[in-house]
Amino acid sequence: RVAIAVVAGLAAALLAGCTGDAADQPPPQAPVAAAAGAPPFADCAALTAPPPMAPPASRAAAPNGKDLPAITLDCFTGGKAMQLGLLRGPAVVNLWATWCPPCREELPVFQQLADRATDRVHVVGVDTMDDRAAAVDLADGLGLTFPSLVDPSREVLRAFAGAGLPMTLFVDGDGKVRHVYNAKALDGRALAALVERHLGVAVDLV
Repeated sequence: RVAIAVVAGLAAALLAGCTGDAADQPPPQAPVAAAAGAPPFADCAALTAPPPMAPPASRAAAPNGKDLPAITLDCFTGGKAMQLGLLRGPAVVNLWATWCPPCREELPVFQQLADRATDRVHVVGVDTMDDRAAAVDLADGLGLTFPSLVDPSREVLRAFAGAGLPMTLFVDGDGKVRHVYNAKALDGRALAALVERHLGVAVDLV
């Protein structure tokens, strides 16, 4: 009976973990070598310039916007490093991991946003405290192609005092964070509303 109770407790903790304190997250597996073949994610080369059809930046809309931190992370594809603070939006930055059920639930919606508004808003993933091979498998299974950075030490999550994953940052053309969403998994309607409200980009994700 004691053994059964312990197992049940561990299972409950793992299921609740990704929405709790980041310090309580299950430790990731040791990083492994890149999987054979090309990674599913796009490279990050275009992220330091605004999308080609981005609406004009509006500094007045976010007088208290927070700067993106000067954290340098590897791009998932190619491994080339990028300083997050050089990202220019409009951009939606989604922090995710394979061990986080709400992350897996909402990732297809971010891919839909990338598919429908790539000329107006960057969609960027930050794979957090994760195993590379597992991330490749998940991306292949969900058809994810938007660029993703790799954050094995959860530096971005800590910079925004996140309670856990998933977390989404809405970034304007000046690299200012207009809004931080850190709650339940987003569906298409909720994500579209946030993108329009904070970045001025209208997109149908319903």
